[in-house]
Amino acid sequence: MNMLRFIRISRLLGDKAVERLSGASVLIVGLGAVGGFAMEALARSGVGHFKIVDFDTIGLTNINRQLLAGESTLGKKKVEAAKARILDINSAAIVDALDLFAHEDTLETIFDGKIDIVIDAIDSLTPKLALLEGAYKRKLPIISSMGAALRLDPSLIRSADLMDTNGCPLAKQVRTKLKRRNVGRGITAVFSTEPVVYDYKEPEDEQYIDLNEQILDRGRPRKVLGSLPTVTGMFGLRVAHEAIMHLIRERFEM
Repeated sequence: MNMLRFIRISRLLGDKAVERLSGASVLIVGLGAVGGFAMEALARSGVGHFKIVDFDTIGLTNINRQLLAGESTLGKKKVEAAKARILDINSAAIVDALDLFAHEDTLETIFDGKIDIVIDAIDSLTPKLALLEGAYKRKLPIISSMGAALRLDPSLIRSADLMDTNGCPLAKQVRTKLKRRNVGRGITAVFSTEPVVYDYKEPEDEQYIDLNEQILDRGRPRKVLGSLPTVTGMFGLRVAHEAIMHLIRERFEM
């Protein structure tokens, strides 16, 4: 790896931290508004091994907030666009791209191999619960993004143990349902305390038919929630920052 690419990281954190990041293996599930920015920051921080998971393609409605979405990537699989972007940042990186939907039947494939930390950037409840339970019971460190849509104030983004979150309806649902699955403390959540006030159309009332909201046959059409790239991007960057701090933790404990 050309160390000049990450010399500013080493000047801040030291060569040992850069070596740790280069040797780290990060699993990112979900490459949308939050996951794409998390991936970008981790790649630019010198993480050496990525396993990226998403089953979706890039659509026109992704462009307002998703880093991977642009005129040149419309119609491409997100994992393909993500792999190309990571390697364009760091050609020495190893990228395992899995075009998969996260659920109970695919967890063994998703968690196969060396994983130092899991990034959960899934925006649907059922697969999110499956991933978090699977990672927790495998004793893998987890950074999980809660609801990033419908917020306007980036100063209210927080990180805490999932069981200590407040003000986020998604986090409340996730906490409640995971407790029923005997999942306890130990999952780091990135969330917002901003009150959620919104007005949205039901899926059947949407003017635009193709909103690129892919689902499996077992799923249901999802409501289209408003979001800003500034807030969702900052969620992704905060997730990446928490992951970096975990991966180089020993650097600060010495």
